[in-house]
Amino acid sequence: MRLLHSQPEGFDPRTPWVQEEESIRQDSRIFRQIVARRRSPHTGREHAFYRLQGPDWVNVVAFTAAGDLLVVEQFRHGIDASTLEIPGGGCDAGETPEVAARRELREETGFVSPRWVALGSCTPNPATQNNRCYSFLALDCVAEGGLELDPAEELQVWSCPWPEWQDRMRQGEIHHALVLTAFQLLSLWDGWPALQLQLEA
Repeated sequence: MRLLHSQPEGFDPRTPWVQEEESIRQDSRIFRQIVARRRSPHTGREHAFYRLQGPDWVNVVAFTAAGDLLVVEQFRHGIDASTLEIPGGGCDAGETPEVAARRELREETGFVSPRWVALGSCTPNPATQNNRCYSFLALDCVAEGGLELDPAEELQVWSCPWPEWQDRMRQGEIHHALVLTAFQLLSLWDGWPALQLQLEA
């Protein structure tokens, strides 16, 4: 990369701002909203920043033994509309991302997998959130039982051929950013070209 601009003069993005004070504005089951007053190490000016602290999340790209993608559909209250997504959710306290991914797949679809691949992680919104979202690939999934949903969860589980899912992504029907990120990470996995050939055969 070639640096084009740096403002203010001498700005180094790796130098953290100085924490002056911090307070909890709201604490909910999913997020804790923090108001932090911080001082720029470059200009000395103070600003208030709103931060959301929450658990890490997981997403699971799950293919059945027959080669279909496991998809969940549910109503999302943020946009007041239904979305097609892949299984996923939050990590419980003390849970590793892979353990959480295995649990979420089982709870939301009734399927389990003997073959797991860690695809990588992303920061959902580093401007305001402190958590990460980990994506996993689950292969040769087989049904093991019924769904085990939280009290507020209501969803449908679909089996979707890979070419159809690709079409739905191209048409913009799949619009959950973290779901799209999981498939971007999948496309960067070394084993993807061989798996893609199998899915499209």
